Amino acid sequence: MIHPHKDRLHPAPFLKVIRNYQASWFRGDLLAGLTVAIFAIPQAIAYGILAEVPPIHGLYAAMVASIIAAMWGSAPFVNTGPTNSASLLTAAAMMSYMGGDNHLQVVFLFTLMVGVIRLVMGLLRLGALIHFVPESAFLGFTLGVGSMIALGRLHYLLGIENSDVRWFPATVVDKISRIGDAHLHTVVISILTLGIMFGLNKFSKRFPVALIAMLVGVGYARYIAPADSVDLVKDIEPVPTGLPGFVSPFFEGWLEHVPDLAPGALAVAVVGLIEAVSIGQTLAVRHRMHLNFNQEFFGQGFSMIVSSFFQGIPGSGSFSRSTLIEECGGLTFIANVVFGLATMLALFVLPGLINLIPAASLAGLLLFIGVRLIDPKRIKRLWRTSTLDVGVMIGTLLVTVLLKIEYGIFTGIVLAAMLQLQKARTLHLEEVLPSPDGTFDERPYLPGSPHEPSAVVALTTHGDLGYGVAHELLEQLNEVVQHQDPEIIVLRLRRVFSIDFSCWNAIIDFAESFSHNGGKLFLSGIDHKTAKTIHDARAHHWLPDEHLFTATENIMESTRSALRSAAESVTTKDRILPAWQDWFENPEVISKEDIRDIQKFLSGESV
Repeated sequence: MIHPHKDRLHPAPFLKVIRNYQASWFRGDLLAGLTVAIFAIPQAIAYGILAEVPPIHGLYAAMVASIIAAMWGSAPFVNTGPTNSASLLTAAAMMSYMGGDNHLQVVFLFTLMVGVIRLVMGLLRLGALIHFVPESAFLGFTLGVGSMIALGRLHYLLGIENSDVRWFPATVVDKISRIGDAHLHTVVISILTLGIMFGLNKFSKRFPVALIAMLVGVGYARYIAPADSVDLVKDIEPVPTGLPGFVSPFFEGWLEHVPDLAPGALAVAVVGLIEAVSIGQTLAVRHRMHLNFNQEFFGQGFSMIVSSFFQGIPGSGSFSRSTLIEECGGLTFIANVVFGLATMLALFVLPGLINLIPAASLAGLLLFIGVRLIDPKRIKRLWRTSTLDVGVMIGTLLVTVLLKIEYGIFTGIVLAAMLQLQKARTLHLEEVLPSPDGTFDERPYLPGSPHEPSAVVALTTHGDLGYGVAHELLEQLNEVVQHQDPEIIVLRLRRVFSIDFSCWNAIIDFAESFSHNGGKLFLSGIDHKTAKTIHDARAHHWLPDEHLFTATENIMESTRSALRSAAESVTTKDRILPAWQDWFENPEVISKEDIRDIQKFLSGESV
């Protein structure tokens, strides 16, 4: 839920934390930051390779983004840096630039664009938009990303040349077809890495399993494999010593690349925000904290903008690193600042060791990450609960893997929106009838269902009356007139959440035509705003005040009033159904639905 006053943007939210910072907190922040840095260094390098850039840029992104996002964001535990989906989306967006002289410059421009999109969303306070991304679409996208990460680096796992084919399925088929050319020692290192990652994963929160896997790979490549027989990080691009230099993402002709990069940048921005907010919200709930979505958008955007000037690739919040920071005792944004500083220190101390890591070890780590992204439990739960959402998931997956990864998440959003519109086309209209036991029954208008003629017909509807049901609403009301020949219709709107112009137009048009034929339409359960809408629409000629019955604190009071007025106004009383005649003699009975509403009201629940 978005709180308008709480979710205002603060230019320097970290100052409030610093003013209230307690010395006793520093030990937890220090240990958490240092611990997660040890865990994350191999991961950041692997994400650099996944983004098809020199590995060092993954580390640059980790050190800069983690500090800036923590200081200007809202979630103290969220660790920002390179992630699997952001790196893979970056590689896809950069496909046409790979091998070019300005490849890296375009990557930094891409990072800047991602940051600007997120920052603008924060400034415009669009945090609530994150709720419009359906879980099924994100699950399908994650499934596609996991598959592409797991299978996309097979050439490093096998020690073979990368495929010249660009279409992902054909790329995988091509690499598998050349499995006979695999290099023995490269495959052994890959198997060792995967064995360690999967075998020791349950201990991953106690010690750096990924680092151990990398060290085993280094040892094998250095002491067992023949010299120069295994590709190392230094063979891809040597990792330099020291901090990143300042590089402007603006270069000659940069503007002409913006339209081509925009879809990918929007996809990275949106997916990254979903990840960051989901992680931040999960951890905030654990600690009974409030997450300011707009502030988090701003922090995530600002971190990407700054990172683009220091040679960083796009990223977002990492669930594994963020959870580890929280579990290691981190309490404030200082933990992420320590993480960034420790990563910087590693560039002075560890470049020699990093350069000796086999590419096969990093590819094994990526394969492990890709497989872990696929969540069978959630897929099974989705499969068992909603057939339509399964369609959204599969559609998103197919577009992600078979067409363009950048369009995957947006395809899911569009599919889900279309299904939601289809659901919104369902009109829920029932005839209300009194039953012998004194309660009310609701009889839906379904094909073939009996609805006896009566001078008074009471109807109820619920949900949102949007443009998708406007035509059906008008048709159904006209059918009621044709088949039941009422003199007065009481339409209960108490359980209607909203009415758009199309449905108001349908109701007013019906009231006008019904009035011209001698009928009267009563509206019950409405509020004063609805009554004003009718007056503003100049519809009071066909819906005068005496036909409008506003809701009161007493449940069903307005509907009872409307029915009593109908009983007094009807001219052909002999055409009133016997059940209604009995009710008019004792009009204080209420429906089963409203008994439940009364019970909820008395217990303090929303009705």
